[in-house]
Amino acid sequence: MRSSPASRVPLALTLLGALFLLAACGPEPDTAAAFDHRHALFDRVLRAYVEDGLVDYAALKDDPATLDRYLDAVGAVTEAQYEGWTREQKLAYWINAYNAYTIKVVLQHYPIGRSIFADPLERYPASSIRQIPGVWKLRWWAAAGERYTLDHMEHVIMRQEIGEPRIHFVLVCASLGCPKLESRSFDAEHLDQRLDQAAVNYIYRDDKVGIDREDGVMRLPRIFDWFAEDFQPLAESAAFFEDRPAKIAGPLTWIYRYANERDRAFLQSGSYRVEYLPYDWGLNDQEP
Repeated sequence: MRSSPASRVPLALTLLGALFLLAACGPEPDTAAAFDHRHALFDRVLRAYVEDGLVDYAALKDDPATLDRYLDAVGAVTEAQYEGWTREQKLAYWINAYNAYTIKVVLQHYPIGRSIFADPLERYPASSIRQIPGVWKLRWWAAAGERYTLDHMEHVIMRQEIGEPRIHFVLVCASLGCPKLESRSFDAEHLDQRLDQAAVNYIYRDDKVGIDREDGVMRLPRIFDWFAEDFQPLAESAAFFEDRPAKIAGPLTWIYRYANERDRAFLQSGSYRVEYLPYDWGLNDQEP
């Protein structure tokens, strides 16, 4: 028997109510999946505008849409989403966010000129991130449900909370003294391998560590001086450097881990003094 219109209305309402009840009682949606942990948008920017560690800021300034979309996605991540991620997802997120926001702040001031406020004594190149007032401490960027400075991202979150020394081989402060900016974004799946390769690249490809066998000198980049506390001595090679001050011994163990056999032999010999190379604050710009 076909039901009358009067009998069908309550039935429809009952079914609709049941659907709402099921939705309310069902599992929470996986909001974390909304963020692309491949960081594909930033990867697209890097592939298009970075070559041999140098950025084509002039061209990127004329075409910032993809970078801005990526940073919008970074800023849209909530604290609840972030807390549900793995350590690798969090670290890849902050590495990419730091590098992307650094590019963004350079674009906002490009071409960069000398600033009497940021560099009153003219200690740095005219075209340098050091000419942007408050670039690390006073400019705030959206990430993980809050707003953070670049300094907070690096020194509090990545160095202290996550505790990963290898970030110093991949964080790029838009300067020639930094590691070369990679032409690919970082992702959680390959993060450990990429960080190890970055350490090798930093020593050899980027020529940041210099060995002068004739004069008996090991020349180290300033990061091993500024952030020596991050590079605690590694047990596997600490014995080779136990006669050195801790501030030097720790970084040497990290260099030893990634050095080739010939350089390991030199490091073990101990017949050298350690010096620190000057830091080049010139902008990592493709433009001459």
